[in-house]
Amino acid sequence: MSGPIPAHIEPRKLVDREIVLKGTVAAVKMPRLSALLDAPAGDVQVELAFARDEQGIATLHGHYAVEVALICQRCLEQVVVPLDSQCDVGFVTSDEAAKQLPRHYEPVIMDDEPLDLHALIEDELLLALPAVPMHPMETCQHPPGYQPDPEEPEAEKTEKPNPFSVLASLKRDT
Repeated sequence: MSGPIPAHIEPRKLVDREIVLKGTVAAVKMPRLSALLDAPAGDVQVELAFARDEQGIATLHGHYAVEVALICQRCLEQVVVPLDSQCDVGFVTSDEAAKQLPRHYEPVIMDDEPLDLHALIEDELLLALPAVPMHPMETCQHPPGYQPDPEEPEAEKTEKPNPFSVLASLKRDT
């Protein structure tokens, strides 16, 4: 299926039919992500594949892509960062079942309520954000008003004695 990604779904139904959803989600529908951005982001490209794995576990394989504007922590100017994230979710009914999932699945505990798909996508994009966004070193500029530390005078650049030179003389004595 293509088109806008629905906000809420019934995962069991989609898993049983092995549905693949492809479409977009407006980034403005993700308030936690939008709060961290320097400028509004475009639509998030989403592909979600629901299926059962070889063990019979109800799963979701998701792929999400969007470009976001953040503040470079080196020059304090805007930097556009491409986010490209994937996740593998295993749907379970209890905490005990979540502990039994293979490690490569992120557990999502299902109850009788529909799954908030936009919140799940937003969580994955938040995890994909870089901890320290920066431009590449060769393109990053200093912020306006930046003054580098003055160079040390030549007199202060003389070499200081090595504190371990005493050990070298002890080694020669043996």
